[in-house]
Amino acid sequence: MLGRIARFEIRYQMRGPAFWVCALIFFTLTFLCMTVPALQIGSGGNVHKNAPYAVAQLEQVFSVFSLFICAATAANAVIRDEETGFGQILYATRLRRLPYIFGRFLGVFVSCCLLFLSVPLGVLLGSLMPWVDPDTLGPLSLAANLQTYALIAVPNLFLVSAMMFAAATLTRSMMGSYVAAVILMVLWSIATTMIGKLPRLEETFGYLEPFGFGATDLATRYWTAVERNTLAVPLSGILLWNRVIWCGVGLALLGLAACLFSFTRRQGRFSRKRKSDSVESPSAFSPHALPRPCFNSATRRLQYLTRLRFEVRQVMRSPAYVILLLLGIVNTVGGLVDLDEMYGTPVWPVTRVMIQHLQGAFSMIPVIMGAFYAGEVVWREQDRKMQELVGAAPVPGWIFALSKIPAIAIVLFTTLAVGVVVTVIYQLAHGYTHLELVHYLLWFVLPTTVSTVLISILAVFFQVLSPQKFVGWGLMFLYMVLRLVGGTLGLDDILYNYGRTPGMPLSDMNGAGTFWKGVLVCNLYWMCFAVILIVLCHLLWRRGAAMTLRSRLLALPQRLRGTPAFIAGTAFAGFAALGVFIFINTHVWNDYRTPDARDRYMADYEKALLAYEHTPQPDVTALRFDIDIHPKGPAMTVTGHYELTNHLSVPIDHIHVRMETQQTRLLDLRIANATLERDYPRFRYRIYKLSQPLAPSASIGLDFRTERSQRGFTNSADTNLGIFPNGTFVNKEDFAPTIGMTRDGLLQDRVKRRKYGLVPELRMAKLEDRSAQAQNYIHAGWTTADITVTTDADQTPIAPGDRVSDVTHDGRRTARFVTSAPVLNFFAVQSARYVERHATFDGTQGKIDLTVYYDPHHPWNVDRMLNGFRAGLKYYEPNFGPYQFHYARILEFPAYASFAQAFAGTIPYSEGIGFIANLSNPDNIDYVTYVTAHELGHQWWAHQVVGADMQGSTMLSETLAQYSALMTMREMYGPDKIRRFLKYELDSYLRSRGSERLEEEPLERVENQQYIHYRKGSVVMYLLQDRLGPDKVNAALRQLLTDYRFKGAPWPRSLDLIGDFRTQAGQMAPENARAQQLISDLFEKITLYDLRTLTATSKRRADGRFDVTLKVSAKKLYADGKGRETETPLDEPVDIGLFTSMPGEAAFDRKNVLLFQRLPIHTGDNTLHFTVDHAPSFAGIDPYIKMVDRNPDDNIRAVTTTP
Repeated sequence: MLGRIARFEIRYQMRGPAFWVCALIFFTLTFLCMTVPALQIGSGGNVHKNAPYAVAQLEQVFSVFSLFICAATAANAVIRDEETGFGQILYATRLRRLPYIFGRFLGVFVSCCLLFLSVPLGVLLGSLMPWVDPDTLGPLSLAANLQTYALIAVPNLFLVSAMMFAAATLTRSMMGSYVAAVILMVLWSIATTMIGKLPRLEETFGYLEPFGFGATDLATRYWTAVERNTLAVPLSGILLWNRVIWCGVGLALLGLAACLFSFTRRQGRFSRKRKSDSVESPSAFSPHALPRPCFNSATRRLQYLTRLRFEVRQVMRSPAYVILLLLGIVNTVGGLVDLDEMYGTPVWPVTRVMIQHLQGAFSMIPVIMGAFYAGEVVWREQDRKMQELVGAAPVPGWIFALSKIPAIAIVLFTTLAVGVVVTVIYQLAHGYTHLELVHYLLWFVLPTTVSTVLISILAVFFQVLSPQKFVGWGLMFLYMVLRLVGGTLGLDDILYNYGRTPGMPLSDMNGAGTFWKGVLVCNLYWMCFAVILIVLCHLLWRRGAAMTLRSRLLALPQRLRGTPAFIAGTAFAGFAALGVFIFINTHVWNDYRTPDARDRYMADYEKALLAYEHTPQPDVTALRFDIDIHPKGPAMTVTGHYELTNHLSVPIDHIHVRMETQQTRLLDLRIANATLERDYPRFRYRIYKLSQPLAPSASIGLDFRTERSQRGFTNSADTNLGIFPNGTFVNKEDFAPTIGMTRDGLLQDRVKRRKYGLVPELRMAKLEDRSAQAQNYIHAGWTTADITVTTDADQTPIAPGDRVSDVTHDGRRTARFVTSAPVLNFFAVQSARYVERHATFDGTQGKIDLTVYYDPHHPWNVDRMLNGFRAGLKYYEPNFGPYQFHYARILEFPAYASFAQAFAGTIPYSEGIGFIANLSNPDNIDYVTYVTAHELGHQWWAHQVVGADMQGSTMLSETLAQYSALMTMREMYGPDKIRRFLKYELDSYLRSRGSERLEEEPLERVENQQYIHYRKGSVVMYLLQDRLGPDKVNAALRQLLTDYRFKGAPWPRSLDLIGDFRTQAGQMAPENARAQQLISDLFEKITLYDLRTLTATSKRRADGRFDVTLKVSAKKLYADGKGRETETPLDEPVDIGLFTSMPGEAAFDRKNVLLFQRLPIHTGDNTLHFTVDHAPSFAGIDPYIKMVDRNPDDNIRAVTTTP
């Protein structure tokens, strides 16, 4: 019986059009992911699109998408018999309850699995398409893909089917099933958010997250590209238990459904209950009892208000609304856990951060609610079998449409308002009382309500056109998918991307800036279009049962008369007028390009100009700028002069000049005794021929005038202009011409490069190419600067150099800055309404003025930044050498980007990463000081010594700045606190190896790969100083400075510093060979360790002390650039530690260390014995994570006490 019912259900589902439509959607989306380069799920870099790892990611993502498909299928199987009226006949047979319920479920589950086979089918066929770049695909492993399908897809589908089936059984309602789907999606969203924000609980979430994302990530997070391309996700460890737990949950839900199902129970919690009260007998009919009908404007108004109240009550009184509202609250609260933390340190809940959180938390939920309720309100009468009765009522069709849409809008508005209430309570609970309710209203509630109402109107329109609500929901699903991926496909023009606006980036310093103007215009534009959709909904509204879409369309021209025609015509006129205005803003006044057009432009740029890369050019050795900033313009004009000097050994007869951004116009450019020989106006590149070649060591002047501005708004909110009402931050390359051609901004993706006929890879010059030492990697030589900056009177202008004058006149403030030491031709200017806080430091060359320029609303960490300056200078000057300036400045800039950057003595520092860090808990990591120390370190490593334009260049700047910051933190907080920093750096390095686009290089050959020079570099340098000693490492760094400080070509190589390290290591007579091998392993090879603590036991002795036995496993590996590993013998000293608390925890300190020794460790298992005074709680190998360990999470174990 069970099998027959299951087969019937499978046949029924497969005969329905919804099954094949959904299968086609899944197949198409998967096929596009395989064949469209811009669409990547789990792939990218050297990971193939059809790699087992990428396929696992695909199937997990589509498992989430399958929620609503399974909900519809399960609900249909449960309530179909009752809705068709066949249930009474069926239930009167000898059919037994359990075979019936389990047979129906089995049919649902198998149907969903068969439908989901469209995903691996899409992978298979997409991998065979001839136009797909073969570099993005690997050999398709059928066994690995089947294993992934069985391991990922089938358990997920079982859980989802069981949950939806149980929900439908409990509620006997399609709505109940969809509410359950939304609940699961929200809980999953919260779980994934928490995984990202609470790494200390990632194992717990790996067990509890239902779709296996967390468990899969734990199993594969350190995989290299080779492993991701060849290995299937293993069914072991946390992933195995995750599958067991959630399949068990599915079985429990299925059992619950079996227990709750009854042949005699008809109504569910979400179903409309019929009143059982006796019906009063109607009074005798009297023709005089009825009033005379009157259908005037007052009647229409009363009908509309009555209908509107009815629709709002229907929606807001439904259990679904209450549940969705509660889920919105839970979603908001879940995302507030460790809000915007960095290194585990949270931020103050300023309004901007809270609104950005709300925008993320409510990015999809209102859209889902709008689409869901659109189907419910449009089809309510049909679902209740009342469509003919309602359709025959003397009520105009517009009342139905215009009453249902506001009901949805009210629901969405209240949901958003509740989110605001939750965030305000969160602010108050965390001691933040500067509430900005108006900003919540203007920046979040109103724009988001408009956006979601526009989506709801579209959803209603789709439902009006659709023959059933599932088709309408399917159309909305396709729309949402297209909206998510449209930008990567080039479909991002706001003129035809329904509901889209340029966006409104927020900043505490600058508020909404002028970005709100584009948002307002585009919202009005789409509101006009939405009015047209509403009119069409009215004209095409389904009245009665027999009105097909064809008949309604045929009647449309006749019905489009009078008031509907006037409203639609007016809306169309507004839509057209606003569209023209938007087109002028985004396509005429400003440049608009699709992603393909941008790529094509960069390819043409390279083809035309890369040949000039090595053309000899002079260096800028002196510059003078007069900069006039109009923050409210936004605009700035620059008049400048370069002194160009030939530092080469050959004469120069041509000077190449280019502008790097299109937002800056070159108004005038003059070079003495030079004529324009060739112009590339499309690329803003000019070649000037000198009438007399510039001899070696000779100089020549260049004068220019530029203007940088923006008129109107762009297609996407562009913060790259850098000029804002408060918080201007403009790089020199953005407003002044650059000399010579470089590779900056060229295409890097190999697939795109092949597509446009370029060489597949642009790699940096090899370390052995000594000609590359003619230029440094920043492409900026040493210069002197004299910069005058003018801005509004209420703002503070800042540029590199000593401030030699500062005057205010006629509402304008002008300051002049002159450098007293060489600086790179690489800097920025800033202007904002700053508050200043000063301190001084007694440097080796005199007093240094330490200043933080900050927004008055962000005072929390200003003193900490000044202390970071002091701590850094205290360590750097004695160990590295003198600081070259009389000033050190931190300047806050708007949170349109989150970084800090070191220019000559000036450090722009985003308001989003340090100024609002909440360090009120002393156990939190002080990353504000860490970042400050890093950027201060750059005043030596980049602004005194800078690497040649070749492999390894960033090791001499970014890696050494990381080392400088780590040593500063070590001096401030002690070595036992550094583990938390090293763990973060190592984890980031290991995770990033799998997404490498070219190939991983050893540190000495790093090609500006951030995960290597930042993350790995931190661990490498800290281990080096730990083994050689800080004095020897710092002596090598001082030697590098002695050899290259403020010197030009030949610029230094990473090999120069490594040679200095080897010289210092050579002085360690007993350990010289081991130290030399360590340097080779750290810098010249990709070296990994696999260190694990297998067991840790302790036993109390008779004298009260404790014998501790520690069994560890060790392995050493060398890897190539693709991640292939080869084991090599290990015989090295490694740290061993015994502790009373877990290293890395916030409260961990030196007092928790019972034993810390460096002992020789060999390949394989090692058993170690210790005796300590107190019972250890934790023990491990390399406990402070100084070595590049393949998996640092298994280094430490809890100690087991034996009797």
